[in-house]
Amino acid sequence: MTLLINEIHTFDSLRDGFILHVADRRITENGKFHSNRRKVFRIPYLNTGVGYFGLAQINDKEYFSDWLPNFINKNSDAQTIGQFAERLCDALNRTVEKFRLLKMVSGLHICGYNADHHPEFWIVRNSKVFDEVKGVYRDLKQEYYYQEEFLSQGAKKLGFTTINEKVPGHRYMYYVNGDVRAFHHIWRQLDDPIDRMFAGENFKSPKTKAEFEEVAKWKLKVIASFYNQFARQKIIGQPVNAFILQPGKQ
Repeated sequence: MTLLINEIHTFDSLRDGFILHVADRRITENGKFHSNRRKVFRIPYLNTGVGYFGLAQINDKEYFSDWLPNFINKNSDAQTIGQFAERLCDALNRTVEKFRLLKMVSGLHICGYNADHHPEFWIVRNSKVFDEVKGVYRDLKQEYYYQEEFLSQGAKKLGFTTINEKVPGHRYMYYVNGDVRAFHHIWRQLDDPIDRMFAGENFKSPKTKAEFEEVAKWKLKVIASFYNQFARQKIIGQPVNAFILQPGKQ
């Protein structure tokens, strides 16, 4: 299990804001610690990032933590985020051992800014059926599919009826996978006390990418420490990785 989070933030316009990628590094097998492996990676030539959840292995010898960086390097000629998602889906369907996909959900978030500096979020996974009550995927398939979910759906939920529309204020959309309970019960609930504390004169509010990344890491470390202290199966754990993307900047 894991906790993989993307947040797309906008300030008045889809072209003004930032995207957060954050995930823990704990790999668990049969409820027990296996190893620590990175789960989120930059795709620098597309101003995009990619992260995985669920299945951690391509086969007995190869893990996504090694396979994904190689795939990113080999596809530097990809012209769009959608083209990268299509290639990734095709490669996974040719590479991942099929029996693994019937046992466990396998999914990847691909999130970044396109050539027009608009956010895009693509999902690649082997199931479209999510049980929100139990927080698990059902009806697992032996094939991956891919689709874009932010410009096609999410932006409208934020109030952007057209991609060039001005919608005043700070708004954000989140995409989360793994143990989503921790996101809803802890991650989101931490925002209010954090804002209140930063309002005090003794605290320095985050202004830079690095400072916002540190806040994200701290929030996930809080979740990881809770699992370490109280969970029967410690399926989220430190260390954690986070990075922030901005439109037009790599």
